[in-house]
Amino acid sequence: MEVAYFFRKARAHAFSIESLFDNIQQQVKIDNQFKPQKVEVPSIRNFAANIVTAGQKQSRINHITGDIHYVSLGMKKSNTVLTIHDCVFLTRYSKWNFKYWLFKFFWYQLPMMRANTITVISEKTKRELIQLTGVRADKIKVVPNFFDPRLQFSPKVFNTAKPRILQIGTKENKNLHNLAEALKGIRCELHIVGQLDAAAKEILQENKIDYRNYSNLSFEQLKEQYLQSDMVTFVSTYEGFGLPILEACAVGRPLITSRISPMNEIADDAACKVNPYNVLDIRRGILKVIEDADYRDQLINNGWKMRYRYSIENVTNQYAEIYQQIATAPETFSLLRPAKAAASFFGLV
Repeated sequence: MEVAYFFRKARAHAFSIESLFDNIQQQVKIDNQFKPQKVEVPSIRNFAANIVTAGQKQSRINHITGDIHYVSLGMKKSNTVLTIHDCVFLTRYSKWNFKYWLFKFFWYQLPMMRANTITVISEKTKRELIQLTGVRADKIKVVPNFFDPRLQFSPKVFNTAKPRILQIGTKENKNLHNLAEALKGIRCELHIVGQLDAAAKEILQENKIDYRNYSNLSFEQLKEQYLQSDMVTFVSTYEGFGLPILEACAVGRPLITSRISPMNEIADDAACKVNPYNVLDIRRGILKVIEDADYRDQLINNGWKMRYRYSIENVTNQYAEIYQQIATAPETFSLLRPAKAAASFFGLV
C-alpha cells in the first residue's frame, strides 16, 4: 500500500518533524511492507501553491506530518491523516486578537474537517484541541514521538567540578530567563542550542553565565552536543511533547524538566521535575543532579527503561494500524458536518 508523507519546505534550522517522519517512513517500509513516498511542499509562504501540490501528489494514504495543516484542503478527506504537534497558536493569542480566530479556523478547524484521522503526540495536545476547537474526541488518536535510533546510550563520567549543561531551544516558552537566574553562581558551562536575541544575551550576561551558543545545527552536530554534555535542562513553560526528554534519555544524560503537562507524563520518573515558574525550585533541581551521584544514576536508569514504550517499532505499528483502518473503511459523507463545524466555530454548539 502506498503512503505519501507530506512535509513542510525544508529549513536549515528546523528538522525535528523531518527527522521523526524520515525514520517512520523507513520503519513502515521494513515492518509493514508499505510503500512510503516523501512529498515536500514547494514553498514556505505560498500556501496556494502548497495546497495545489498536495492535491496533485496524493496517494492511497496521505499523511500530513505537521506544520502545514492547511494542505489537507487540497486532499481527499477519506484517506488523509493529519498530525498536529501542538496548539501553540491558540494559546499564544487572546480571543480578542484577530490572529487567534485566523489560526483557529484556517490552521486547525478547517484542516481538521478535511482529515479522516487526526494524530497528536501527547494527551495534553488532545485535551487542548478538544477544548479549543470542539473537535470530536473519537477523531483524535495519540501517537507519541520515539527514541531516535541514531542516538545510542553512551555513558559519560560526570564532571562535578564544572558540569557541561545542554539547553535545547531559545524561544520564550523554553524559559531561558528563569534558567539563567537559577544558574547564577553555579560553576558550570551552559551550551545553548538555538538563536539568542539581544534580550537573552543580556540576561545571560547579567547572571554571569559561562555559555556557548550554537544555531542551525545538523542532526549529527546536535547529537554531538548531547554526547559531550553532562546533563540536559528542559524547563519549558509550554510544549506539545518535548522531544529533548527522549533524546537525553536515549544517550543516558540526567535531565531536568518541568513538572507540568506534557513533560510531567512523558518523563515520568526519568527526570528531575521542577516548577518552571520558580527560579529557586529550578536551582534546587540543578544542584541535586550535580551533587547526588546516586540520584543521577537512578534518573539515567529510569530513562533507559522507557525505550520500549517510546521505541520506533511501537510508534510505527500505531501509525500502520491507522493506515490499515482507513484503507479498509467504507467511505461516508454527511452534509451536516460542515454546518456543524461552522456552528462550533461560532460557539453555537
